[in-house]
Amino acid sequence: MFAFILYGFEQGELANVQNEAVFQSQFGHPQGNYLGIIVAIYNLGSFFGSMANIWIGDKLGRKRAIWLGFTLVTIGVILQCSSYSSHRGGLVAAEPQGVAFGITVSYWIGYGCSKRTDQVSWRLPVGIQMLFVVLGIVMLFFCPESPRWLMRVGRTQDARYSLATINGVPEDHPRISAIIDNILYLQEIEGSGDKITWGDIIMGRDAMHGRFRIMLTVFGQFWNQFGGINLVVYYVPMVLENNVGLSSNLATILGGCIMLTFFATGFIPTLFLDKMGRRFAMASGSAGQCISMLLVTVLLRVGTKESSVAATAFFFTFIGLFGYAMNCVPWVYAAEVLPLQLRAKGNAISVATNWICNFVIAMITPIMTENLAWKTYIVFTLTNAVAAIHFFVFYPETSKRTLEDIENIFLDSHTIFYGLQEIKRTPTERLTEKLIDIEHVETVEERSPESD
Repeated sequence: MFAFILYGFEQGELANVQNEAVFQSQFGHPQGNYLGIIVAIYNLGSFFGSMANIWIGDKLGRKRAIWLGFTLVTIGVILQCSSYSSHRGGLVAAEPQGVAFGITVSYWIGYGCSKRTDQVSWRLPVGIQMLFVVLGIVMLFFCPESPRWLMRVGRTQDARYSLATINGVPEDHPRISAIIDNILYLQEIEGSGDKITWGDIIMGRDAMHGRFRIMLTVFGQFWNQFGGINLVVYYVPMVLENNVGLSSNLATILGGCIMLTFFATGFIPTLFLDKMGRRFAMASGSAGQCISMLLVTVLLRVGTKESSVAATAFFFTFIGLFGYAMNCVPWVYAAEVLPLQLRAKGNAISVATNWICNFVIAMITPIMTENLAWKTYIVFTLTNAVAAIHFFVFYPETSKRTLEDIENIFLDSHTIFYGLQEIKRTPTERLTEKLIDIEHVETVEERSPESD
């Protein structure tokens, strides 16, 4: 959670400091390409860090890899402050909500410091992020290691202890034994036959459909960024000032209010994602973002003062819809849809996709808004329309299914149109699935001791 808060805080600061007079003077009043590279270079470093996790993720384990990341972050923070001249769906969804929290906090801290006329106006907000780094490092001491990774490296007893800690039950509880059995069964399936290589995945020769599943996670992160979110997060004060015509002070205040909307709507998936479903949330969220961007385009094209001010309302609806769906659901989906032996590598690739797309959007947005003005938003209207169709047609639903059940979706299917296959399921098939779930629950209850 603290890692996601840190991520969001840094994004918010990048939006705030670029409007600070002292910061602009320090860096030569950047515009266009220069401003884009200042904002985007942060994402490029994160991209290389994500790619490195392809090789170190399984070797170090989850906790030590996070420790390494937090430690490296402190170096940059110290330099910036002293050198003058992120049930299962709901729980996982709560983590990216930290991004919205971090962005919101950083926006208002930045606004509070904006009245100063010295270096503190931008160095203090940048330095505050150190708090989240320290809290993240400390909290890792109390977090258990990933039980599935422990099982993969042969540390079964440690995995049992980790599962017991996570579930809050004794190590010999039937629930823990059932989970261990499921993981072992899945590992047996994934490990049967020849070892899967990257060549097998790229050529589509593995039985687990690894290539397609990785592409689902990659495109989830691609649409997360190319929907236009970081046009709003990084540049909304500048956009409101330059494209809408608001004063700098009012643009900054409204930017903070837009981020409050982002944070508030982020609680929807945290509370209701397991009921809504992943596929529906991503498809409907992207469709809503498409409509919001279309209305921004039309209102800015009209060009009157009243229509430009009205366009501001649809920046609120856009980021509210992003908080409802695309902020967190692609992260949840990636954690569920990948097979165990590809989870570290697949997640590394999907997160790296997020960062490199983040870099591209951060880099080109100042250029687009300066040269294309209202036409900029046509691009994001189209990308969100394509994203909504893509999610609806190709993405299978993973909600209310165990990670092992999700494996069977890909093992038993011979199509890539998993989304369309989902809506073709008959009422009888849905009822059968529900009865199987009920039977499973009753079986577990029968196995549990009465004292439990």
